[in-house]
Amino acid sequence: MPGRLVRRISVVEGDITEQNVDAIVNAANRTLLGGGGVDGAIHRAAGPELLDECRTLGGCDTGEAKITRGYRLPARFIIHTVGPVWRGGQHGEDELLASCYREALALAESHDLKTIAFPAISTGAYGFPLPRATVIAVRTVLDYLSRSPEIDRVVFVCHGDRAFNLYHDAVMELAPEYAGEEPPDSSASEEPGSADQADDLKEQVRAQLHIIESVHGVRMVNREKLVGEISRHARDRRSVSLITAAINTWIAVNGITGETEIPGDELDRILTRIRD
Repeated sequence: MPGRLVRRISVVEGDITEQNVDAIVNAANRTLLGGGGVDGAIHRAAGPELLDECRTLGGCDTGEAKITRGYRLPARFIIHTVGPVWRGGQHGEDELLASCYREALALAESHDLKTIAFPAISTGAYGFPLPRATVIAVRTVLDYLSRSPEIDRVVFVCHGDRAFNLYHDAVMELAPEYAGEEPPDSSASEEPGSADQADDLKEQVRAQLHIIESVHGVRMVNREKLVGEISRHARDRRSVSLITAAINTWIAVNGITGETEIPGDELDRILTRIRD
């Protein structure tokens, strides 16, 4: 595990208004005058003084962030950021969402705030696919933390088991990239090429693909073909973990749901990258 980096990130299921951190992030609309979902819950919990201060801010553009006091919240400050409305993924939504996380972290850092809690920005009424948004959120935060020691802890506050599992898995899969480490290898040393090892690898591949299907709500129509291809090319259990993690990331980034087939050229690209 990339211990130092992972220790600075927490994934919890709960209410963002109850987080005991220096700042919570509000998934606001452009007026900053309150709304539904997380925005409305934060305004209700903070009290009417929050709305009074927000009226002085002149709104906020998509991808940017502004800060207010936390008033009646446990958090001392609220960082308001406006996420993008999902319009199919071809209108800069990914970069705008990443900007929300970067701008919020930069604002926290400039105010010497050490702990910050995020909701899943844009995944409610704005319709951003949760698996895709999760990868963007985790990757952006990890990138920021890897370059800045000023933020002590980032909390991803999730609503429901599906969101919690997505965020937890994304942190475990993406954190090693920023720590310069490989995902943990839980396998014991095995004699390569044995029939028992081949069967074990197949079962591991099958189990990992099943987990991916459950987390993302997909069904891989070519799953058994994938089991054969991956187990044939994987050297050991660590290789299986790397390959299936790459498939998981591809599904999340592309917002795949329902029945799907992992393209042969994409699998070849993943296998080549892992092999090299």
